[in-house]
Amino acid sequence: MSTQRYLFLIKGTLVLAQPLAAPETGELLTSLLQQGFVVGPLQVWAGSAEQALACYERAAQQQAFADALSGAASGLKEVPA
Repeated sequence: MSTQRYLFLIKGTLVLAQPLAAPETGELLTSLLQQGFVVGPLQVWAGSAEQALACYERAAQQQAFADALSGAASGLKEVPA
């Protein structure tokens, strides 16, 4: 199975994985952008759209965890001795 570079198109909670080199990508991007989708900042190499979406989900979970840790760290207050 060969890998391809995937980009992600996002609208609300809907995330679509699209292989960048696919012949229909240009037309599809134009259509989806007109419908309010945005191109996400993450691109991954994967063997299928399912694998690409799994990578996206892992990255989103890692980011949420990092954000939670960052929020917890900024919420800490120094306690006087």
